[in-house]
Amino acid sequence: MMRKKNDIVIGLTTFNNEMLQISVPALGKLHQKFTLIIHNNNPMTNVGRRQIRKLGYTGDLIIINSNENIGELRARLQIIHTAKELKPDWFIFCDDDDLIIDIDIPNVSSDNFAIIQNAVALRHRLCDLLRVMNNPIDFNIDGENVILLRPNIGLSGTVIRAPILFGLEEILFPITDDIIKLDEKLDYYPPVGMMLWNFINIYARYINPNAVPIYMDKINYIKNDIDSSQIKYERLAKPARNAEEHYRRALTKYDALLQDALKIAAAPRG
Repeated sequence: MMRKKNDIVIGLTTFNNEMLQISVPALGKLHQKFTLIIHNNNPMTNVGRRQIRKLGYTGDLIIINSNENIGELRARLQIIHTAKELKPDWFIFCDDDDLIIDIDIPNVSSDNFAIIQNAVALRHRLCDLLRVMNNPIDFNIDGENVILLRPNIGLSGTVIRAPILFGLEEILFPITDDIIKLDEKLDYYPPVGMMLWNFINIYARYINPNAVPIYMDKINYIKNDIDSSQIKYERLAKPARNAEEHYRRALTKYDALLQDALKIAAAPRG
């Protein structure tokens, strides 16, 4: 049985606002109600309600225009903080150049803190992206240009229980500067999505030892992996060599910061 009430928030971060022409029209084609929160991290531009309406989204909308580039991590945390007053049950993050095509959420156990699904990655051809933008279910998986990610492990596209994010945001707020200091030591774009997904898993099991994600074998997300790293990040999108090892080492350091913060939070006071 699928949920019908408006208890879902979709959080969308953007810097290159032209990318909203990819993500927002797809959101406008979803039939279920939700609240869209857009964080514009580009201080040189403003995203307005009229702009989003012209792109085809007519539902509940909150827009945050930052007066400085606060980075992807802080932008995502600000979206989470803003969503608290809405008291949603579920949360989904979307990148501004990706497409969410399904937000049906089944009734699952209270121990299931996230619902992992499948994604399709568009890798090389602009024509694939244009076709999917016109019709989000029009894709042919060929294993080279259009790839099935089964399952899609990560932050964007994963349905997450909102209370988990609200609690995590409170833990991360005091250590955000320490996380960013680690970011600055990397010669590639920091793996914010992977880091936050790790954090969610650690925090969920910290507050509930029985917490586990659940997997649904269906496609709900389309990733635009056509190389635009210079446009999006102005740096390498990922390590040039031995990417998995570089990510493993970086994530180990990020995880240690969170573990220390959890120990501080659990320590008796007074």
